[in-house]
Amino acid sequence: MIIEESGLHFRFWEDSFVKKYDDSNFYRNYVNQLPEAKGVDFISMEDGRLVLTEIKNCKGHEADNNWRIFPDNKKVTTSKTSVNTTGRESLDIEVSKKIALTIGGLIGAYTKSAGSSSAEELTKYAEVLVSPAAKAGNKQILVILFLEGDFGCETRRKTTIMMELQRSIKKKLSWLNCLVSVVDSATYQNKIFSVE
Repeated sequence: MIIEESGLHFRFWEDSFVKKYDDSNFYRNYVNQLPEAKGVDFISMEDGRLVLTEIKNCKGHEADNNWRIFPDNKKVTTSKTSVNTTGRESLDIEVSKKIALTIGGLIGAYTKSAGSSSAEELTKYAEVLVSPAAKAGNKQILVILFLEGDFGCETRRKTTIMMELQRSIKKKLSWLNCLVSVVDSATYQNKIFSVE
């Protein structure tokens, strides 16, 4: 299965369970009723784990997005950009909120699955959140931020930028027993999908 997002093509393995969460009927008809609702781009399953993936393809627009790669909105008001940053957030904050609201939406789908076909199609993903393995403390959730763009410079390599974002997202999601990974096409190892 191939899913297009932000100008990139993601090929998932044939036996994969994957859904464009923010395009799902349940998200559009129910979750999106919440003001400022947000959701990740993909939800998928890999070896019994729930994978929540957010795609940010900034290739060719790095200058307008440079402020977003500094954790905790550190550069939201000081970076030179042609983009209006009012009400916008750095990637670590945005992604963390999307994860929280996606998990809330999946639990909501789980509670409505008996009477809603759009909720029922998300049940297998939500079941991971309430599984015995999750309750036993196993890391059943993997969060991926896939960040494309040439952000590296002499003073900060892109791998350093990605590690800083990863640490900040992990800290913001400390309430959730999960793994966090910030990758790009050069560092991603094609475990859950490949990028074309």
